[in-house]
Amino acid sequence: MRIIFNDLMVTGNFALLAQILPKEVCDWYLAIYVDAIEWVELPNTAGMALYANGGRFTSKPYIASGAYIKRMSNYCNGCKYKPEVRFGETACPVTTLYWNFLIDHRAEFESSPRTRLMTANLKKISDGDQKSIAAHAQYLLNHLNDL
Repeated sequence: MRIIFNDLMVTGNFALLAQILPKEVCDWYLAIYVDAIEWVELPNTAGMALYANGGRFTSKPYIASGAYIKRMSNYCNGCKYKPEVRFGETACPVTTLYWNFLIDHRAEFESSPRTRLMTANLKKISDGDQKSIAAHAQYLLNHLNDL
């Protein structure tokens, strides 16, 4: 049985990886969901989905690659991107941004036992591929509205 992610988990993951300002994400949730109430939405969005409150709610950022989302949900059904591809035209944007996030925050992640495993996987990716991931991620970040 596959776990079906909820909207907050998937959109929050993307917002964090895409470096969208937490206030903008919180405002968007309040505007888009008719049943959103600030005292409920703000801690869940800032604290759990965006890891934007200094870790008071969670001990690590909740981030996932496209491959993980595909494995654990049905969100990828029919998508043109390949979640297992890290960069390039066919790469899933979530996967590219996930690896880029790890590259950008490598030192912080390696200093915590809760996130060290993620950077251990990053060490298996060649320096050349890491540079390609970073370059493709920058392209995606500059063209988020085109995704």
